[in-house]
Amino acid sequence: MSTVAELRRLNGLECVTLFGGEPGLVPELVHGLTRAIRGLCVAVSVETNACWATDHARARAFLEPLFDVGVRVSLSLDAFHEPFVAPECLAIAVEMCEVLGGSYCLAMPWVDFEKRDTEPDQRTAELLVWLKQRVPHMPGCHIWEEPVYFKGRPAYRLAHLVSKGRGVPEVVCDTTPWGPNGSQRSLAFLALDPEGYLSKECGIVIGNVRRDSVQDVLEAFDPENHPVLATLIASGPLGLAREAEELGFTLKQDYADKCHLCEEARRALRPKYPEYLLPQQHYAEDSGHRSGQRWNTAPSEVNQ
Repeated sequence: MSTVAELRRLNGLECVTLFGGEPGLVPELVHGLTRAIRGLCVAVSVETNACWATDHARARAFLEPLFDVGVRVSLSLDAFHEPFVAPECLAIAVEMCEVLGGSYCLAMPWVDFEKRDTEPDQRTAELLVWLKQRVPHMPGCHIWEEPVYFKGRPAYRLAHLVSKGRGVPEVVCDTTPWGPNGSQRSLAFLALDPEGYLSKECGIVIGNVRRDSVQDVLEAFDPENHPVLATLIASGPLGLAREAEELGFTLKQDYADKCHLCEEARRALRPKYPEYLLPQQHYAEDSGHRSGQRWNTAPSEVNQ
Protein backbone atom coordinates (compact mmCIF):
# COMPACT_ATOMS: atom_id res chain seq x y z
CA MET A 1 0.00 0.00 0.00
CA SER A 2 2.87 2.38 0.63
CA THR A 3 3.88 2.06 -3.03
CA VAL A 4 0.34 2.86 -4.17
CA ALA A 5 0.25 5.88 -1.88
CA GLU A 6 3.61 7.11 -3.18
CA LEU A 7 2.59 6.61 -6.81
CA ARG A 8 -0.56 8.57 -6.06
CA ARG A 9 1.42 11.39 -4.47
CA LEU A 10 4.34 11.52 -6.90
CA ASN A 11 2.94 10.26 -10.18
CA GLY A 12 -0.77 11.13 -10.08
CA LEU A 13 -1.93 7.51 -9.91
CA GLU A 14 -5.61 7.31 -10.93
CA CYS A 15 -6.41 3.61 -11.25
CA VAL A 16 -5.08 0.27 -9.97
CA THR A 17 -5.89 -3.10 -11.56
CA LEU A 18 -5.38 -6.28 -9.55
CA PHE A 19 -4.75 -9.28 -11.78
CA GLY A 20 -3.06 -12.68 -12.13
CA GLY A 21 -2.16 -14.88 -10.55
CA GLU A 22 -5.76 -15.20 -9.56
CA PRO A 23 -6.98 -12.56 -7.06
CA GLY A 24 -9.88 -14.80 -6.04
CA LEU A 25 -7.46 -17.20 -4.37
CA VAL A 26 -6.73 -14.58 -1.69
CA PRO A 27 -10.11 -12.85 -1.16
CA GLU A 28 -9.29 -11.33 2.23
CA LEU A 29 -6.17 -9.69 0.81
CA VAL A 30 -8.07 -8.43 -2.24
CA HIS A 31 -10.87 -6.98 -0.12
CA GLY A 32 -8.41 -5.27 2.20
CA LEU A 33 -6.34 -3.84 -0.65
CA THR A 34 -9.32 -2.54 -2.56
CA ARG A 35 -10.75 -0.80 0.54
CA ALA A 36 -7.41 0.82 1.26
CA ILE A 37 -6.79 1.91 -2.33
CA ARG A 38 -10.29 3.32 -2.69
CA GLY A 39 -9.59 5.22 0.52
CA LEU A 40 -6.88 7.07 -1.42
CA CYS A 41 -9.50 8.10 -4.00
CA VAL A 42 -7.94 5.81 -6.59
CA ALA A 43 -10.17 3.72 -8.86
CA VAL A 44 -9.76 -0.06 -8.70
CA SER A 45 -10.58 -2.94 -11.02
CA VAL A 46 -10.10 -6.65 -10.39
CA GLU A 47 -9.46 -9.17 -13.16
CA THR A 48 -10.57 -12.67 -12.21
CA ASN A 49 -11.42 -16.06 -13.70
CA ALA A 50 -14.40 -16.58 -11.32
CA CYS A 51 -12.99 -19.75 -9.75
CA TRP A 52 -14.52 -18.57 -6.46
CA ALA A 53 -18.09 -18.65 -7.82
CA THR A 54 -18.80 -22.30 -7.09
CA ASP A 55 -22.22 -21.29 -5.75
CA HIS A 56 -24.19 -18.08 -5.32
CA ALA A 57 -23.29 -17.63 -1.64
CA ARG A 58 -19.55 -17.79 -2.36
CA ALA A 59 -19.99 -15.50 -5.34
CA ARG A 60 -21.74 -12.93 -3.18
CA ALA A 61 -19.06 -13.23 -0.49
CA PHE A 62 -16.37 -12.34 -3.01
CA LEU A 63 -18.20 -9.70 -5.03
CA GLU A 64 -20.21 -7.75 -2.48
CA PRO A 65 -17.25 -6.22 -0.60
CA LEU A 66 -15.81 -5.12 -3.95
CA PHE A 67 -18.98 -3.54 -5.28
CA ASP A 68 -19.60 -1.86 -1.91
CA VAL A 69 -16.51 0.30 -2.44
CA GLY A 70 -17.06 0.87 -6.17
CA VAL A 71 -14.64 -1.67 -7.64
CA ARG A 72 -15.06 -2.76 -11.26
CA VAL A 73 -14.79 -6.51 -11.88
CA SER A 74 -13.52 -8.03 -15.11
CA LEU A 75 -14.49 -11.69 -15.64
CA SER A 76 -12.43 -13.81 -18.01
CA LEU A 77 -14.42 -15.47 -20.77
CA ASP A 78 -12.16 -17.61 -22.92
CA ALA A 79 -11.21 -21.15 -23.79
CA PHE A 80 -7.91 -20.93 -21.91
CA HIS A 81 -9.48 -20.99 -18.44
CA GLU A 82 -12.03 -23.69 -19.26
CA PRO A 83 -9.77 -26.67 -18.40
CA PHE A 84 -9.29 -25.23 -14.92
CA VAL A 85 -12.46 -23.25 -14.12
CA ALA A 86 -15.89 -24.67 -14.94
CA PRO A 87 -17.97 -22.37 -17.19
CA GLU A 88 -20.76 -22.71 -14.65
CA CYS A 89 -18.63 -20.65 -12.24
CA LEU A 90 -18.58 -17.82 -14.75
CA ALA A 91 -22.35 -18.02 -15.17
CA ILE A 92 -22.89 -17.86 -11.41
CA ALA A 93 -20.51 -14.88 -11.16
CA VAL A 94 -22.41 -13.04 -13.89
CA GLU A 95 -25.74 -13.75 -12.20
CA MET A 96 -24.46 -12.39 -8.91
CA CYS A 97 -23.00 -9.29 -10.58
CA GLU A 98 -26.47 -8.61 -11.96
CA VAL A 99 -28.13 -9.23 -8.59
CA LEU A 100 -25.74 -6.87 -6.81
CA GLY A 101 -25.83 -4.26 -9.56
CA GLY A 102 -22.06 -3.82 -9.60
CA SER A 103 -19.88 -2.62 -12.44
CA TYR A 104 -18.48 -5.57 -14.38
CA CYS A 105 -17.44 -6.72 -17.83
CA LEU A 106 -16.54 -9.90 -19.67
CA ALA A 107 -12.99 -9.91 -21.01
CA MET A 108 -12.58 -11.92 -24.21
CA PRO A 109 -9.10 -12.35 -25.73
CA TRP A 110 -8.76 -13.57 -29.32
CA VAL A 111 -5.68 -15.34 -30.65
CA ASP A 112 -6.52 -14.10 -34.16
CA PHE A 113 -8.50 -10.94 -33.54
CA GLU A 114 -9.52 -10.52 -37.19
CA LYS A 115 -10.34 -14.06 -38.35
CA ARG A 116 -11.16 -15.75 -35.03
CA ASP A 117 -10.84 -19.15 -36.65
CA THR A 118 -8.21 -20.80 -34.45
CA GLU A 119 -9.39 -23.66 -32.28
CA PRO A 120 -9.27 -21.67 -29.02
CA ASP A 121 -11.06 -18.73 -30.67
CA GLN A 122 -13.82 -21.00 -31.92
CA ARG A 123 -14.23 -22.41 -28.43
CA THR A 124 -14.29 -18.92 -26.90
CA ALA A 125 -17.10 -17.98 -29.28
CA GLU A 126 -18.99 -21.14 -28.29
CA LEU A 127 -18.63 -20.25 -24.63
CA LEU A 128 -20.13 -16.82 -25.21
CA VAL A 129 -23.14 -18.41 -26.95
CA TRP A 130 -23.47 -20.86 -24.06
CA LEU A 131 -23.30 -18.08 -21.47
CA LYS A 132 -25.98 -16.02 -23.20
CA GLN A 133 -28.23 -19.07 -23.19
CA ARG A 134 -27.41 -19.88 -19.56
CA VAL A 135 -27.87 -16.25 -18.44
CA PRO A 136 -30.19 -14.70 -21.02
CA HIS A 137 -30.59 -11.36 -19.20
CA MET A 138 -27.33 -9.46 -18.63
CA PRO A 139 -28.29 -5.79 -18.92
CA GLY A 140 -25.35 -4.63 -16.85
CA CYS A 141 -22.76 -6.54 -18.85
CA HIS A 142 -20.17 -5.02 -21.15
CA ILE A 143 -18.05 -7.30 -23.34
CA TRP A 144 -14.45 -6.19 -23.70
CA GLU A 145 -12.71 -7.83 -26.66
CA GLU A 146 -8.99 -7.56 -27.35
CA PRO A 147 -6.24 -9.47 -29.15
CA VAL A 148 -3.85 -11.80 -27.40
CA TYR A 149 -0.45 -10.14 -27.09
CA PHE A 150 2.24 -12.74 -27.57
CA LYS A 151 4.38 -11.83 -24.58
CA GLY A 152 5.24 -14.21 -21.74
CA ARG A 153 3.66 -17.62 -21.97
CA PRO A 154 1.38 -16.85 -24.96
CA ALA A 155 4.53 -16.38 -27.05
CA TYR A 156 5.37 -20.03 -26.51
CA ARG A 157 1.93 -21.57 -26.12
CA LEU A 158 -0.10 -19.83 -28.80
CA ALA A 159 2.05 -17.93 -31.30
CA HIS A 160 2.46 -20.93 -33.58
CA LEU A 161 -1.29 -20.88 -34.24
CA VAL A 162 -1.10 -17.61 -36.17
CA SER A 163 2.54 -16.80 -36.96
CA LYS A 164 2.81 -18.56 -40.34
CA GLY A 165 3.08 -16.06 -43.16
CA ARG A 166 3.21 -12.97 -40.97
CA GLY A 167 6.90 -12.37 -41.54
CA VAL A 168 9.28 -10.40 -39.33
CA PRO A 169 7.82 -7.21 -37.79
CA GLU A 170 9.96 -4.18 -38.54
CA VAL A 171 7.92 -1.57 -36.68
CA VAL A 172 9.23 0.34 -33.71
CA CYS A 173 7.70 -0.15 -30.27
CA ASP A 174 7.39 3.27 -28.69
CA THR A 175 4.01 2.41 -27.14
CA THR A 176 2.79 -0.67 -25.30
CA PRO A 177 -0.48 -1.73 -26.96
CA TRP A 178 -2.20 -3.31 -23.94
CA GLY A 179 -2.70 -0.33 -21.68
CA PRO A 180 -3.85 3.29 -21.89
CA ASN A 181 -1.16 5.97 -22.06
CA GLY A 182 1.42 3.26 -22.78
CA SER A 183 4.17 5.43 -24.24
CA GLN A 184 7.58 3.94 -23.52
CA ARG A 185 8.73 7.46 -22.69
CA SER A 186 5.99 7.94 -20.10
CA LEU A 187 5.35 6.80 -16.54
CA ALA A 188 1.59 6.97 -17.04
CA PHE A 189 1.16 3.18 -17.29
CA LEU A 190 3.12 0.92 -14.92
CA ALA A 191 2.92 -2.61 -13.57
CA LEU A 192 4.06 -3.65 -10.10
CA ASP A 193 4.80 -7.31 -9.36
CA PRO A 194 5.13 -9.04 -5.95
CA GLU A 195 8.93 -8.80 -6.09
CA GLY A 196 8.74 -5.02 -6.25
CA TYR A 197 9.67 -4.55 -9.91
CA LEU A 198 8.07 -1.67 -11.78
CA SER A 199 7.69 -2.29 -15.50
CA LYS A 200 5.47 -1.77 -18.53
CA GLU A 201 4.10 -5.29 -17.87
CA CYS A 202 6.31 -7.00 -20.42
CA GLY A 203 9.39 -8.20 -18.57
CA ILE A 204 11.38 -4.96 -18.94
CA VAL A 205 11.88 -3.31 -15.56
CA ILE A 206 12.61 0.31 -14.78
CA GLY A 207 13.36 -0.20 -11.09
CA ASN A 208 12.54 -2.05 -7.89
CA VAL A 209 10.60 -0.34 -5.10
CA ARG A 210 11.72 -2.89 -2.53
CA ARG A 211 15.31 -1.90 -3.14
CA ASP A 212 14.89 1.82 -3.85
CA SER A 213 12.29 4.40 -2.95
CA VAL A 214 9.45 5.04 -5.36
CA GLN A 215 10.68 8.60 -5.74
CA ASP A 216 14.20 7.44 -6.66
CA VAL A 217 12.85 4.97 -9.23
CA LEU A 218 10.65 7.58 -10.88
CA GLU A 219 13.36 10.23 -10.93
CA ALA A 220 15.88 7.79 -12.40
CA PHE A 221 13.59 6.81 -15.27
CA ASP A 222 15.35 7.67 -18.53
CA PRO A 223 13.93 5.70 -21.46
CA GLU A 224 16.38 7.15 -23.98
CA ASN A 225 19.26 5.63 -22.00
CA HIS A 226 17.54 2.43 -20.86
CA PRO A 227 19.40 -0.29 -22.83
CA VAL A 228 16.22 -2.14 -23.78
CA LEU A 229 13.56 0.58 -24.00
CA ALA A 230 15.84 2.85 -26.02
CA THR A 231 16.31 0.14 -28.65
CA LEU A 232 12.59 -0.56 -28.82
CA ILE A 233 11.84 3.13 -29.29
CA ALA A 234 14.51 3.59 -31.98
CA SER A 235 14.40 0.33 -33.93
CA GLY A 236 11.76 -1.90 -32.39
CA PRO A 237 11.97 -5.59 -31.52
CA LEU A 238 13.99 -6.23 -34.67
CA GLY A 239 16.70 -4.01 -33.19
CA LEU A 240 16.78 -6.22 -30.10
CA ALA A 241 16.88 -9.30 -32.33
CA ARG A 242 19.90 -7.97 -34.23
CA GLU A 243 21.63 -7.35 -30.93
CA ALA A 244 20.69 -10.84 -29.72
CA GLU A 245 22.18 -12.39 -32.86
CA GLU A 246 25.58 -11.53 -31.41
CA LEU A 247 24.72 -13.95 -28.58
CA GLY A 248 23.62 -16.74 -30.91
CA PHE A 249 19.98 -15.81 -31.47
CA THR A 250 18.53 -17.00 -34.79
CA LEU A 251 15.83 -14.92 -36.44
CA LYS A 252 12.81 -16.90 -37.66
CA GLN A 253 10.88 -16.26 -40.85
CA ASP A 254 7.58 -15.56 -39.12
CA TYR A 255 6.36 -14.08 -35.84
CA ALA A 256 2.81 -13.73 -34.54
CA ASP A 257 3.34 -10.03 -33.75
CA LYS A 258 6.01 -7.65 -32.58
CA CYS A 259 5.60 -8.82 -28.98
CA HIS A 260 6.45 -12.38 -30.06
CA LEU A 261 9.71 -11.26 -31.67
CA CYS A 262 10.50 -9.02 -28.71
CA GLU A 263 9.87 -11.84 -26.25
CA GLU A 264 12.22 -14.25 -27.98
CA ALA A 265 14.92 -11.64 -28.51
CA ARG A 266 14.78 -10.52 -24.87
CA ARG A 267 15.04 -14.08 -23.64
CA ALA A 268 18.28 -14.39 -25.61
CA LEU A 269 19.50 -11.04 -24.26
CA ARG A 270 18.97 -11.84 -20.57
CA PRO A 271 22.65 -12.73 -19.97
CA LYS A 272 23.59 -9.28 -21.29
CA TYR A 273 20.94 -7.32 -19.35
CA PRO A 274 20.15 -9.40 -16.24
CA GLU A 275 19.17 -6.35 -14.17
CA TYR A 276 16.70 -5.06 -16.76
CA LEU A 277 15.01 -8.23 -18.09
CA LEU A 278 13.04 -9.27 -15.04
CA PRO A 279 11.17 -10.62 -13.12
CA GLN A 280 12.35 -14.20 -13.36
CA GLN A 281 8.75 -15.45 -13.42
CA HIS A 282 8.15 -13.70 -16.74
CA TYR A 283 11.01 -15.63 -18.32
CA ALA A 284 10.39 -18.96 -16.60
CA GLU A 285 11.24 -21.94 -18.80
CA ASP A 286 7.70 -22.91 -19.70
CA SER A 287 6.71 -23.69 -23.25
CA GLY A 288 3.23 -24.63 -22.05
CA HIS A 289 3.55 -28.36 -22.64
CA ARG A 290 3.04 -29.20 -18.98
CA SER A 291 -0.52 -28.01 -18.49
CA GLY A 292 -2.31 -30.40 -20.79
CA GLN A 293 -4.14 -27.71 -22.73
CA ARG A 294 -4.92 -28.96 -26.21
CA TRP A 295 -3.36 -25.91 -27.89
CA ASN A 296 0.05 -26.64 -26.35
CA THR A 297 0.88 -28.88 -29.27
CA ALA A 298 3.09 -28.61 -32.29
CA PRO A 299 1.50 -26.81 -35.24
CA SER A 300 1.20 -30.04 -37.23
CA GLU A 301 -0.78 -31.63 -34.42
CA VAL A 302 -3.18 -28.70 -34.19
CA ASN A 303 -4.20 -29.13 -37.81
CA GLN A 304 -4.78 -32.86 -37.69
